[in-house]
Amino acid sequence: MRPGLRRVAAAALAACVGTARAGELGDLLRGALDHPAIAAQRSRTSAADHQVEAASARYFGAGSASADDATYEGDRFLGVLSPAGFANPSFARNQFRFGASYTLPVDLFGVIAANRESAKQDLAAAELTLRQETLLKLHETLTAYVQLQALETQGFAIGMQQQHIAAMVDRVTAQVNTGELGTTDLKLAQSELAHVEAERVRLDGEREQALAVLEEASGRRQLPSKAAISVPAWHVGDAKEALPVRIAQAGEQASEAQARAERRALWPSLSAGADYYQYQGGGHDQDTWSVGARVSLPLDIGAFRKTSGADALAAAARDTATATQRKARSQLAALRASYDAAVANVRALGTELDYRQQVVAVQEELTKVGAQTVEDSLRHERDRVEAEARLAQARAQALEAWSAAQVLSGLAPETYISELEAL
Repeated sequence: MRPGLRRVAAAALAACVGTARAGELGDLLRGALDHPAIAAQRSRTSAADHQVEAASARYFGAGSASADDATYEGDRFLGVLSPAGFANPSFARNQFRFGASYTLPVDLFGVIAANRESAKQDLAAAELTLRQETLLKLHETLTAYVQLQALETQGFAIGMQQQHIAAMVDRVTAQVNTGELGTTDLKLAQSELAHVEAERVRLDGEREQALAVLEEASGRRQLPSKAAISVPAWHVGDAKEALPVRIAQAGEQASEAQARAERRALWPSLSAGADYYQYQGGGHDQDTWSVGARVSLPLDIGAFRKTSGADALAAAARDTATATQRKARSQLAALRASYDAAVANVRALGTELDYRQQVVAVQEELTKVGAQTVEDSLRHERDRVEAEARLAQARAQALEAWSAAQVLSGLAPETYISELEAL
């Protein structure tokens, strides 16, 4: 097929499958949202949400209800002595008691508030980790998809090369039989054909690996359409807002709140309490109740040591957040450089491929009439295939760099999917 007709056919194919490709990629990406790793992180987020509710519920205090029945060998006093009961105290061998008590803490120094803040930051970190896990699976799906597209493009080019070289082997064989060419040209063409067949086997192996990655990430195993995905424009915010940085900052705030709670737990605590109990036995029914306040001062050396450990963990979390921000800035810079280089290669290799296709068409005609050597013809064909492979890999590299940057920046998963579907 002439280069001009090949380009027209490729454009027609892209127009026909463009819509199908968008739906195909969107289905694969949405399939990745059902990955068990994402479901597991979603459950962890739900658990963190319940922890926030539990920490908030501490403001409402806690109560208990109890009942017990006891039998004694001798008479036992029943209830609480009162001045009127001194003359005739209540004794019973069998005693039954039931009642309830309730204690309401007064968060005078903010211990409960600090614990609640720590739980809220744990929840924020879990939510951000859920987004990160989701984006990672989307990234894995897209990476496998574009790699499969690149391999399919290379496989198509290798197939065309194999057909051309096989035809050349037949033609050279006939020319060797007539004495027009020597056996050296035939061996060269045969060795090139063997090399192309080996390259096809290698591509088949890489295709199986990419299919396995796609199946693991999206739950589906399918070869993509041959229409190449366009490279999205670069749009990434500042490294300070990167997703790993936000996760680390949430961990830092949670550690600081936990350390604050440990320190304030060393201060006196205040709580209000009430209880009611009824005693039955020996033919008597007596009840007691009390309402009061309690102030307690912890005297626990281990608690002091625990506070020091919490402070050390908070300091480590602060350093981790700073290190994460530096790393994110470095990663974004590397991804941007990779993206820019890949986009430039796509433009350059597109022009080169057009030139290589024209050269191969001309050289093929010259070889048929004996105006060009077999070696030169094979070299130009190899250069064309290599240019096509490098173009496919450059496009895949640009898409992978863009996708990795979105994972790092924390783009919303639905926005990630919609941007790729809109290409």
